Formats: sequence, C-alpha cells, structure tokens
Amino acid sequence: MGVKPGALIVVLGGCGFLGRALTRDLHHRGYRLRLITRRPDRHRDLLVLPRLELWEGDVHDERVLRELASGAAAFVNLVGILHEHTPGDFVRAHEELPARMARVGCGLRLVQVSAAGADAASDSAYLRSKAQGELRLRALAPAAVIVRPSVIYGPGDHFVCRFQRLMRWAPLGLPVPLAQSPIAPVHVDDVVSGIVAAVTRAVATGCDYHFCGPEVMALQETVAAIARLSGYPRPHGLSAGLSLLLARILGHWPGAPFSVDQWRTLRAGSVCPAKGPGLPDLGVIPRSFHEALKDLILDPSLTHGRLHRTKGQIGHVARP
Repeated sequence: MGVKPGALIVVLGGCGFLGRALTRDLHHRGYRLRLITRRPDRHRDLLVLPRLELWEGDVHDERVLRELASGAAAFVNLVGILHEHTPGDFVRAHEELPARMARVGCGLRLVQVSAAGADAASDSAYLRSKAQGELRLRALAPAAVIVRPSVIYGPGDHFVCRFQRLMRWAPLGLPVPLAQSPIAPVHVDDVVSGIVAAVTRAVATGCDYHFCGPEVMALQETVAAIARLSGYPRPHGLSAGLSLLLARILGHWPGAPFSVDQWRTLRAGSVCPAKGPGLPDLGVIPRSFHEALKDLILDPSLTHGRLHRTKGQIGHVARP
C-alpha cells in the first residue's frame, strides 16, 4: 500500500536541486515534509511551505536520523556527492547513509536514489560506492525501492546551467571531455514523478527502477544542443587521452571541476538497460531532451528553480 496524503515524509538531501523539486511536488499533493540541513539559514525560502519542517543537524548522525523518523511514513534519500573533498566522503555519503536510513526506518517506505551505471566492480569510486550503498541497504531493508537516474536536467540544474556558464569562457567553442560517452538525460520533473509514484503508490517493493530520458546520445550532442540554443559556438570533442590529461590537471584545482574519478564515471556512460523497470512502469512517460531543452533555455521564467516568500506564509525550523 502506498503512503497516503497527510502522512509525514522525511527527505534526506531535500534542500538540493532534485530535493527542492520533489519537496514542492509532495507538498502540493498534501503531504507533510521533514528536511534536515546543517545551514537552515541558507534555505529559508523553503519555509513558504506551511507543512514543511526544516531541521538543523547532521544527516550522518544516526541519533538525529532516529528523531527525524519519529512519526514518519516514508524516507527518501537523495544525498549524493560527485567528488570527495576528503578521502572516505563517498563511503560516508553513498554507503553508510543508506544503511543508517535502513536501520532507523524499519517498517517505513524507503526510497533510495542511486545512479545509472552503479557497479560494485567499477573503477569509478563514485559508481562503486553507489552500488555498495545499494547492497548495504538491501541487506537491511529488502523491500526498499532503489531508483537509478541518468543525468538529471531542469530549471536551476547542474548540467545545462553548468555548461552554459562554461561556454561563456570558451569563445572558440567549449572542449568536451570524453565527448562520445553515452547518456540519456532525464528531466527533473519526470524523476520527481517517478519518485512520488514509488512513495505514494502500491508499487512492487524491492525493485530497482531505471530513470532515463527517451534518447540515448553522446555527451557532445547534448552540449552542442545547449550551445546552439544558447547562441554559443559549437563545442569540440576531446579524445579519451586528452580528457584524462585534463582531469589530472583540473583535479588539483579548488573544487576539482573535473577529476580522474569523474573521468572514469563519464567513461562508463549513464544509460539504462534495455530491459528492466523504468519510468513507464510507474506511469511516467519521459519527455524528449531536445524538446524540453527549448523550453528550458528559451523561457526566461525557467532560469531558476527557487521558491519565493509570500507574505503571511510561515514554516517551521526545528533543532533536534
């Protein structure tokens, strides 16, 4: 049985790009939400949602997670990082947190958002840790639902918007590493609809759902489409060797804009298997990347995805 409107849903990672979109959708459907962040002052715009609690705390603290779970009907874990600031960050975020969620969420509907291409044998630490997190979750909570999305795009994303920013600094065309790597970009609203279905409907438990857009394309093709609609020069593809050299250089820059592990992740591709449960099985027909991109870039109202404060509306900040 699915979780009914009015129930409390805990969303870990709810202040991020995907989390905000999911939170708005669930709130619109009548659910109560509980989010946690170390810096609630940075996310006070979320408090326009009257049925949302914004807690201050550490998502990796199991004691805090148990308090978060009090009275909840479901846990959704969206927490993920693309690179490590310190060794062990992938293990902590992608492996240990799903296990903690399983321990404190016994009896609740659990949904874990992983990544397309997650593989315990991968040479990418990112993909390997995602797969290990799935295994640890499954060992403790066999009925949990695991979602594996490809590259997610949409208003205020870290894909289309990031490439647009980079293109401003490349007047002769942006160099694209591992340009032929296959991806199947999926719109954030489609991912949200799939997650909502996994939480609220009587879907098969213990399943892995693969969330991809309808088109599988080379990375360079997607970047070229962004450049064309944004009025920038056509990008240039880099070979695997040049891409690796770039990763070794940029991996030492502050914030590691492109690291060797990200090179390994990109080389693996981000697509869904030909067979297996996906968005259509949850009643979601994914939209075309090329069609959605036109709206995303050409419609000024979609340049960001943040909420705006409305006079008279208040929320709740809690400290466990």
